[in-house]
Amino acid sequence: MKSPLRYFTLLLLVFLLNPVVAQEKSDTLPEDYKRNVIKWNLTPFLLWGSENINLSYERVLEAHRSFSVNAGYFVLPAIIGSYDSINISSTRKRSGFSVSGDYRFYFKNRNTRRAPDGLFWGPYGSFHHYSFENYFEVVNSSIGHGSLSLDGGISIIGIGVELGYQFVIKERFTIDLIFMGPSVSIYTGKLKIDGDISADGENEYLDAIRDILTSKYPFLDELLNNKEFSTKGAATNFGYGMRYLIQIGYRF
Repeated sequence: MKSPLRYFTLLLLVFLLNPVVAQEKSDTLPEDYKRNVIKWNLTPFLLWGSENINLSYERVLEAHRSFSVNAGYFVLPAIIGSYDSINISSTRKRSGFSVSGDYRFYFKNRNTRRAPDGLFWGPYGSFHHYSFENYFEVVNSSIGHGSLSLDGGISIIGIGVELGYQFVIKERFTIDLIFMGPSVSIYTGKLKIDGDISADGENEYLDAIRDILTSKYPFLDELLNNKEFSTKGAATNFGYGMRYLIQIGYRF
């Protein structure tokens, strides 16, 4: 599911399965119109693991407008293994959450049906927070010896605009795809290191930890870009982000 070929194959199949219907002319929604959609966001589940459970609710306001909210448990993969001069023997804790919301405008002249079916665009906002604690052993004698724990927290606030398409199948089931959602983001991180390490080259092992974190979590480049990596206080940086997701839902 992660490869582009499989993604576009799935998209093609959904297009083929989605029935062609006559244009719905009226902008007035009938009394019994199914305005609500409950969805499961598959994206964090597929990218970061089965621990991530994220749900969404969309409410149709008018024939071509809706809003949705999204929330759930959010954790990143554990960092365990040897990286040059540092061995990471265990991850003691991982926790996090995410919340987001968008306001959708479904293209009236392009779509053949009313919301929540068809091509849409809209503004969105999101917030992600992740906390972790890892146990490190410094094994390179040129830097120092000893062990330490890294207690960290990362928060990302993003505001952007998205473009997507939602398919309604047999009036009840939906597949919601956001192709792109560029954003301006604020990245904030706070790190605390404790341990019995004795070394003259503090910067060396801090740089090594930085390399480990950015190789495992590439988005941290935005937080640490052109900034000195430090364990004193919090670091904040502006950057860019991108939203994309796959959701399956039930309409009622």
